[in-house]
Amino acid sequence: MDISIVIPVYGCPGAIPELHRRLVETLEAMKVSFEIIMVDDHDGMGSWDQIKAVALKDKRVKAISFTKNCGQDKAVSAGVSQACGDWVIPMDCDLQDAPEKIPVLYDMAVSGGNDVVFVRRQARKDSLMTRLLSRLFHKVFSYFTEISFDYELGTYLIASRRACDLYRESKDRGRDFTMFLVWLGFKHEFVEFEHESRFEGKTSYTFKKKWDYAIKMMTTFSNRILYVPIQVGGIAVLASIAYLIYVLVGYFSGISNPEGWNSIIFAVFFFGGAILSTLGIIGIYIGNIFDMTKQRPLYVIQESINCDADDEQD
Repeated sequence: MDISIVIPVYGCPGAIPELHRRLVETLEAMKVSFEIIMVDDHDGMGSWDQIKAVALKDKRVKAISFTKNCGQDKAVSAGVSQACGDWVIPMDCDLQDAPEKIPVLYDMAVSGGNDVVFVRRQARKDSLMTRLLSRLFHKVFSYFTEISFDYELGTYLIASRRACDLYRESKDRGRDFTMFLVWLGFKHEFVEFEHESRFEGKTSYTFKKKWDYAIKMMTTFSNRILYVPIQVGGIAVLASIAYLIYVLVGYFSGISNPEGWNSIIFAVFFFGGAILSTLGIIGIYIGNIFDMTKQRPLYVIQESINCDADDEQD
C-alpha cells in the first residue's frame, strides 16, 4: 500500500461524497495503491450515514464510528492506527485541504527523502479572531515547550511509515499529530498551499474548546510551565525586598508612610492568586498522571467497515 488518507469527520456530512470523488480521481491518476480512512467523531449530524454509504460502495474506504465525541486528535489517532500505507496523509473533511495537492506532497516526500512534508496554509479562510488566537497559542506553545512551531501549519501533511509508527507507540493522552511530528525532528520540508473555502458547515472549535486544548497540549509536551511560579515567586521576593528597603529608608529619614492597608490588600491578593495558580498548574499535571494510570482507551469504536479488527482500538 502506497498511500493512506486519514480524515477525521465532524460536522460536514454533505462534503463526504464530494471529498471521496475528488480523492479517488486524484489518487487513481497518480497510479498508486491507496486507502481512505474516514473516522466519524460522533457529531450527531448524519456524517456516519454518509461515510457508511461511501464505504459500502468502495472497499478502499475504511469507515470508523466512535461511540461519543472524542476530539479531532483521537480521530486522527484512530485513523493512523488503521493506516497500512507507506505514507500517511491526514486532512480535514470540509475540503479546505484540496485533494488535488496530494501529488505535490507525495513527490516532495519520496523524491526529497523527507519523512514529513508540512503544509503552510496561505490565505486562510478563518476569521480574524481565529487566526489571532491560533498565532497567540502557538507563540505560547513554542515558548513553554521549546519547540519551534509555525502557526500556519494544520492537519494537512504527509508522513512516513516510521514517523507514524512512533506516533502509534506514544502513550501521550494529548495526541496532536502535527505537533508530535514537529517534536520528532525527522528530516522535513515545508510547502505552501492556499487554504480553500469550507465546503459545508462551520468550525466546531469554541473559545473554551480551544483554551482546553491549548492547556492539554502544553502540559503534554513540556513541564516548563511548572517553572513559571518559581519565576513569579522570585520576582515577588525581589519586589518585597525592594519595598522593605523603601520603608526602612523612609523610616530613618523621618518620612511618614501612610497606613499599609493598600499594600496589605495587594500582598494578600497577589500571593493568594500566585498560590492558587501554582496549585492549579500542579493539579493539571497530576490530572495527566491520573489519566495515564487509568489506562482507559483513547476512544471507543461503535462500528467499523472494511477495517482490520486487530487495529480497531488503541
